[in-house]
Amino acid sequence: MSLAIRFFDPIKEVERLPWELLLDADPNRDLVTAYLKQSLVLVAFDSENPDKLLGVLVFQGRLKEWEILNVAVAPACQNQGIGKRLLQACLREITKRQDQKQILIKTGDLTSPALTLYQKMGFKQIAFIKDYFVENYPEPIYEEGEQLRNQVILAYTPSSTCS
Repeated sequence: MSLAIRFFDPIKEVERLPWELLLDADPNRDLVTAYLKQSLVLVAFDSENPDKLLGVLVFQGRLKEWEILNVAVAPACQNQGIGKRLLQACLREITKRQDQKQILIKTGDLTSPALTLYQKMGFKQIAFIKDYFVENYPEPIYEEGEQLRNQVILAYTPSSTCS
């Protein structure tokens, strides 16, 4: 497999939105629909089969920071470096814009593979919100058989180079 990453236009390519991936990372479809309209989207795919999306990353610039809102890799393709490559592409894009704003990523405290990846890439935990997912999502979310309750917020400050 030869991995490629490109920008994806959620407005022009609406019929090709990778909903299964997007909702795997954030099951609130209304919320995802709302933030997609104002976000940049990167997709990972096999260059030999460009119609099959293997991963997605959604990020958004704000006045005081950037936020990575959604990162998902197809279950059959996890642990192959696709999430890392998407994050690297995102960080390069933000750096290319010469934007030194802090980059936030929010995730559940039970998502250990994701937390490990984010921390290896230089994100540092800055906040912990108890019962965030219980209070803000209508249906319970489960990670590895356990109900997700708490949110972890991590931050990264870009430098002139990205790994």
